[in-house]
Amino acid sequence: MRNRESEVRYDSLILGFLSEKLQGASIGEISSALQLNRNLVAKYLSIMHMQGRVELRSYGKVKLYRKTTRIPFHALSLVNEGCVIGLDQLLYVREILGNCKEMTGAEKNDLLSKPFSEIFHPAFTDPVVKKYTQEYRNGAVSLPLNREISWRKRGYNLTIVPSIFNDGTQGLALLLSEQANNPPINKKEKNKIRTYQYLTHETPNFVLHLNTDGDVLYVNESYATYCKTRASDLLQTNGIPLATQDDFVRIKNIVLKNWSLNEPTTSDIQVVMDDGSVRWQTWVFHPVREQGVLTDLHGYGRDITEERERDNFYVRLQKEFNQDVQDKTSELREITAQLRKEIDQRKSLELALKKSEEKFRNLTEITTDIIWETDQFGTITYINPKATSILGYPSEKLTGKKIWGKINPDYQDTLKDYFSESQCSSFEQIAFPMIRSDGSEAWIELSGIPLVNDMKQFSGYRGIGRDITRFRQELEDANTYSRNLIEVNLDPLVTIGPDGKIQDVNHATEIVTGEKRKKLIGTDFCSYFSEPAKAREGYEKVFSQGYVRDYSLKIVHKNGNITPVLYNASIYKDKNGKVQGVFAAARDISALKESEKNLANSHDYYMRILDELPNPVWRTGKDAKYNFFNKAWFNFTGRTPEEEKEFGWAADIHPEDREQCMTHYLTSFEKNTPFYIVYRLRHHDGTYHRVADYGSPVFDLNGEFAGYIGSFCDLDKKEVL
Repeated sequence: MRNRESEVRYDSLILGFLSEKLQGASIGEISSALQLNRNLVAKYLSIMHMQGRVELRSYGKVKLYRKTTRIPFHALSLVNEGCVIGLDQLLYVREILGNCKEMTGAEKNDLLSKPFSEIFHPAFTDPVVKKYTQEYRNGAVSLPLNREISWRKRGYNLTIVPSIFNDGTQGLALLLSEQANNPPINKKEKNKIRTYQYLTHETPNFVLHLNTDGDVLYVNESYATYCKTRASDLLQTNGIPLATQDDFVRIKNIVLKNWSLNEPTTSDIQVVMDDGSVRWQTWVFHPVREQGVLTDLHGYGRDITEERERDNFYVRLQKEFNQDVQDKTSELREITAQLRKEIDQRKSLELALKKSEEKFRNLTEITTDIIWETDQFGTITYINPKATSILGYPSEKLTGKKIWGKINPDYQDTLKDYFSESQCSSFEQIAFPMIRSDGSEAWIELSGIPLVNDMKQFSGYRGIGRDITRFRQELEDANTYSRNLIEVNLDPLVTIGPDGKIQDVNHATEIVTGEKRKKLIGTDFCSYFSEPAKAREGYEKVFSQGYVRDYSLKIVHKNGNITPVLYNASIYKDKNGKVQGVFAAARDISALKESEKNLANSHDYYMRILDELPNPVWRTGKDAKYNFFNKAWFNFTGRTPEEEKEFGWAADIHPEDREQCMTHYLTSFEKNTPFYIVYRLRHHDGTYHRVADYGSPVFDLNGEFAGYIGSFCDLDKKEVL
C-alpha cells in the first residue's frame, strides 16, 4: 500500500511542478527542484509520456517535458457521432474512427497513410484548415479550430483539436459531423442514389458530376480507370480530370448562356494522358438547378480519339485523291474543269451525275490506255475499246473472261495472287506478255487498285493497262547497242559484285584470261591475278572510297602467260542510289613496260659512258648540289663519294680561290648560263693544281631546267685526266 501511495505521490509531485512550468522542464531541473533521484524522475516521466499525461519536446540534445493539454484520440469517438480522423506530426492519416465512407465518400483503407495535402475534401482543402495544420507542423501551439463546411449539398461541422495517440505520440484530430439542420435522406432516395451509382458504375461511358466551382462531386469507375486512378482520388479535384481549366470555364459559360432553354451542352475537348499522349473526348453536360439557380453539371462522355483519327485519315485520303486528279494530263484537267463548270450549271444532282458519267465514259473511250474493271474472282466486268486496238479482240469477247486469260501462262500466277484473300492490295506497273488475236505477243503494263462494297468487303479491281511493247523493244535495242560497244572495247571490262564475284565481262576479258564468259561469271575476281590479295584490296578500296585510278595488277592467262595491266574502277548504283557493284577497266601496259625497260637500259648506258670518260666529270640537280662524279674525278681528288657529294667537293678548292669560285658558279646557276672558271684544286698527293672547269645547264624533255653538267682539265700537268 505504501508503494502505491508513494507512486501516486511522485506522479502528483511531478505533474504539480510541470503545471507551473508552462514551457516545460528537463529531467535535471525536475530532480533538483523536487530533490528526487534523477533515474526515478526519468522512469516516471517515461510512464506518464506513454500514458499521454506529459508531452516531450526535443531541442537538439535538450529534452523538455510539460504537462499535456491534448485529448486522447480514442476518447474522441465518445463525443462525436460522425468521423474522427487522426493525423500524425507529419500530417499523414494515422487512424480513423467512425463512419468514414458516409462523411468523406472514401473507404477507410483509401485514406490511411495518405498525406494531408493529397486528400481532396473540404475538410482538408479549406484554406483556414490548411493554415492551421501548417502552423501546427511548424511547432505553434494552437487552440481548437471550429469550421462549418459544405459537401455534396449538405452541411458539416469540423473541429480540429490537438490529440495524443495510445503510444504517446502527438498529432491532430479532425472531428467531422453532419449538421442537425440537414434535410434527412429517406430510404427511397438512398436506394435511388445506389441504383444510379450501380448503373453508372457498369456503363463503359464516362459519368462526371461537378459543382459550379468545378469540384468533382461524383465520377464513375469507367472514367477513373480511363484516368488510371481510383474514383476516390478524383473526388474534390477541380475541373474535368486530365483537361485544362479553360475547357471547363468554356463549357460552363455555354451552359450559363443557354440556361433559359435548359438545353444540354455538347463539346469536344483534348486531354493529355499520364504518358504524354493526347486524346479526344466528347461530353454532353446537363445543367442541374435548384430554385432556378445552377448548382451542378452532370456530364456524360466517351473517348473519340479513334473516330477523329479515322476522320482525319479519310480527309487525308480525300486530299491525296484530289492531288492525284490535279496531276492528270492537261487534257484531263481541261475536261474535268469543263465537267465541273457544266455540273455547276445543272439544276438537279441527278442530271449532273448523269452528265458526269457520260464525260467519264468518253474519257475511257478515247484514252490511249486500256481501262479495265473486274469482280473479286478476276472476271472482267468492263474494258474500254482501246483493248481492241492493242490486242485485236472485240470488247465483248474479253468481258466475262478472266483478266489473266490472255496472259502468257508462265506469268499468270503473279496476277492471280492479287485476287486471293491474303493479298487484295494495290499493284503498279506489273508487265505481262499478252497474246494478241494474231498470235503475236504484246507486253502490257498493268496497274490496279482494290474495290470494296458497302460492307467494306473486297469486290474486285479497277485499273489501267499500257502497251509497252515498243518501249521494251527500244530498251532491248539500246541494251544490244550498249553490249556491242562493250564487246568491241579492246580493254578488258568487268563488273564485280559486293561479294567479290564476277557479274559480267566483255570479249577482251575472255582473251586475256583464256576463259569463256559463262565460266568467268560467278567466279572470284581475285583468282585471275598473280597477286590475289592485292586484287582483293583493290576492289575493296573501290567500295570504301568510290574509285581507284591506275591500280597495277598482273592478269594470269590459263596457259600461264602474264599481262601487266592498270585498273581504273568505280562503283555503280541503281536508280535508287544503292551501290550494286564495281565497274572496272584494265589497260594492257605491256608495251609501256617494255618502253620503260628500254629507257632504263639507255640511262644505264649513258651513265657508264660518263663514268668511263678520261676527264673528271660532275653533275648537279636543280638545287645546285653536286650529285654525281665519275671515276676520273675520284682518281684526281682521292676522296670518297660521301665526302664529295652536295658541296663537299668545295673543301678541295684552294682557300684563296674558294669564295671567287663559288660566287661565279652560283651566279651562273641562277641565270642558267654556261660558265668557265680557273681555280686551284687539291690533288690526291696533297698539292694544288690549276684546273679549267667548264659547266653547262641541262634541260629535260619538257624544257624544264634540270641542273648542270661539267668537266675540268688539269692545267699544271697539261694532260687530260
